[in-house]
Amino acid sequence: MKILKYLSFLLVMLAFNSCKKEAESIFTMFKDIEVTFHNKSEYSITEDAVLNDGDSVHIHYTITSANEDMYRVVVDTTIGTGNYGERIINLKENERRSYSGVIKHKMMRDGKVTFRVYAMNIFNEYMGDGYTNITVDGRPSYTHLPNRKVYASRVNFAGGVAMDDNIDRRSFFSLRRAEAFDYQSGKTNSKDIDFGIHLLRDTRPAHLNRASFNLYSINTPTNPLPVYDISDWEKRNTMFSAPIKSAGTIFSQQLVSSSAIEARAKAVNINLLQTNITEWDAALGPGNLVYFLTPEGKYGAMLVNQTTSDNEGPYISVSVKYQN
Repeated sequence: MKILKYLSFLLVMLAFNSCKKEAESIFTMFKDIEVTFHNKSEYSITEDAVLNDGDSVHIHYTITSANEDMYRVVVDTTIGTGNYGERIINLKENERRSYSGVIKHKMMRDGKVTFRVYAMNIFNEYMGDGYTNITVDGRPSYTHLPNRKVYASRVNFAGGVAMDDNIDRRSFFSLRRAEAFDYQSGKTNSKDIDFGIHLLRDTRPAHLNRASFNLYSINTPTNPLPVYDISDWEKRNTMFSAPIKSAGTIFSQQLVSSSAIEARAKAVNINLLQTNITEWDAALGPGNLVYFLTPEGKYGAMLVNQTTSDNEGPYISVSVKYQN
């Protein structure tokens, strides 16, 4: 009986070892594919690189298969946000074992982009990518400052009547510093102040007594709030566009580099020193965006996240992006 037990154990071990030899490691099963990168021009890169906004690069590659015909080559592009894209290249008969191509890329987004080249066989099965890829990393070209509070002036709305409650709120804002100031501290820092906030009453019957948030430059010819004397303040001539409604997606997904911010800003008129819009949802309302141009020649955008109030008073929460 012992001999039978030992013989059974031996047979099991032999069968296990046999299966073990047949199961190929995931790290070697796609070894027939090789991808090589070539230096063919002044724009060529053959390894990971750090780029500036607007830089162009070429990735020349050759993908070869040692034992099986390739029918498609796929160029996979993965962006740091998790988004990805694919370009599928159907191969000709004479390209089944070796194919060369080039990826041309212009850096228009801060952050990392990874390029991977892999092959598919006649059954549209993955053959391998040579265990290699190239990542380009865009240097920061703009500044993003999220969720800053800017309060309305000490003029508020009670029953539709403008009232002065004698509270000096932080209603002056510096885009560059992403900081709000009250009147006294604003005067001290006037060289950095881009705008102040004032309120208008929405006169539409369905929205009576609702406050409409508006901005005004310190350089505006007519001060909408004479109670705050800014005549002796240092004047920053920051210019603004009219508010653009429902622009949250533009702010988050399209304003992703200095060049992208500039291109979008130049497509609108940036010619205002103040806004005077009574419709609350068309002024600095939630989801609305204002482009701006600073005296230093830098373009930017300000998104209104929400309009609300706290113990200090009514305010807008804004996020700002501007060119470095």
